[in-house]
Amino acid sequence: KKIMKNIFKTVILVFGVLLFNSCEDELEKLPNDSVTPETFYQTQADFESAMRGVYSGFLNGSYYGGSFLSLPDIMTSNVIISPQGRLSNQVFFEWRHAPNLSWNFMYPPYVVINRSNLILENINNLPDGPDKTNIIGEAKAARALAMFDLVRVFSEIPTQSSGASQSLGMPIITTTDPTVQIPRPSVDECYTFIINELEEAKGLVNSDNGSGRINKNTVRALLSRAYLYNGNDLEAINAANEVTASIASLSTFPGVWTDSSEDGVIFKINQDRILDGVSIGVQWSQSNAGNVVPEYVMSYELFNLYGNDDIRKTSGAYTQIQSDQAGNLYNTITKMFGEPGQNNGVVDAKIIRAAEVYLNKAEAHANRSEWVEALQALDMVRSNRYTGFVSGGETGPALLEAIKLERRLELFAEGHRFFDLKRWNEPVVRSATDGDFFDGSGTPAPANYLTLPAGNYKFQMPIPQSEINVYPGLEQNPGY
Repeated sequence: KKIMKNIFKTVILVFGVLLFNSCEDELEKLPNDSVTPETFYQTQADFESAMRGVYSGFLNGSYYGGSFLSLPDIMTSNVIISPQGRLSNQVFFEWRHAPNLSWNFMYPPYVVINRSNLILENINNLPDGPDKTNIIGEAKAARALAMFDLVRVFSEIPTQSSGASQSLGMPIITTTDPTVQIPRPSVDECYTFIINELEEAKGLVNSDNGSGRINKNTVRALLSRAYLYNGNDLEAINAANEVTASIASLSTFPGVWTDSSEDGVIFKINQDRILDGVSIGVQWSQSNAGNVVPEYVMSYELFNLYGNDDIRKTSGAYTQIQSDQAGNLYNTITKMFGEPGQNNGVVDAKIIRAAEVYLNKAEAHANRSEWVEALQALDMVRSNRYTGFVSGGETGPALLEAIKLERRLELFAEGHRFFDLKRWNEPVVRSATDGDFFDGSGTPAPANYLTLPAGNYKFQMPIPQSEINVYPGLEQNPGY
């Protein structure tokens, strides 16, 4: 059982400094053969540039630069495919993914991991001190995040089933050796590694590294997520309580999605609209002569779950009614539509926000039947999303359902819904009658693709056949 050599034979000689050409405009571009590990990883500036290369890996089109933010909604009832679009990602909408029709997701997280490993293997070229310590913390946290995302996609989640923790995880790579042979460990081993890395990084990384870089709040927030996924509710609460970031207010929230505001954003990957041009939002739609060309639109069911007092709906931050060239109206997804005046989908990739941290805390408290604390955490989100908000005062199972609903509403189109259903061991259920038009008319989802039962093997993505072909000993996920 070996990790895929074809990933590392191309990654091992790739240094983030050469591939990252935009987050820092002043970064001088060098010819591809101008540096090697022996000559490059020498100065603080070298390691800063290499760390920017780590961050650039997150912007891959199959990662936070695109699919990782869209497919977890496309595979659920949050959106519906429009026949007027290009039918992109239809294989995932219809859960027809298979080893030969797989999500190309193994490569980008392992690129991030490898770039982090390059930094950590060479870090002792720097003298001891706070700058070195901070770089170690950033690299470890980035590696942990990439590993966490891999196991979310390809492996079971610990809370998903009684046997999930002992099921197949993903290879844990801590070396840049391209000949490394690593078996698939258990999910439990993976989560232990992820959490240990984040806990270590928390004590190393700076409190403030500036916009678009990992800092203490980032690590604490990611720990609240990782502990929640792992079923460690008390630890999830403790990690969330250490986060000092505030939730975006009613007034600033719409600007978060046009990059006019960073309010409530704990960690995002910055990009330059001209130099990078990663069109995150075109996963949903394009624009042609002032009309929308829809790929996926918000489902009528979800649209109706947003109240008329909800800033996510009323401001157009998440959805707007727009028409195509034929005059058909859709509840289009505008959450990542672009910067002010732009409709190119080029915006910064938001990885974790304060609102999620409060929802993590609310759910963890509810899991512990701590209803007062759970309601307080939930209402911190709701009071910043609804005008004239008055708490519903829910408790017990009704409160847990309210938390799940708010999580669906708040984290729409940010790569969460499929994983949330998966870890709750709940099915995907789509409407048999609602179509793609704004009022629920139009074309419904195909009858064969309305329900994905809880616990179905398709909740774990298949290992791509191309990787199995290279190493037949790499164990495929059950069911494929």
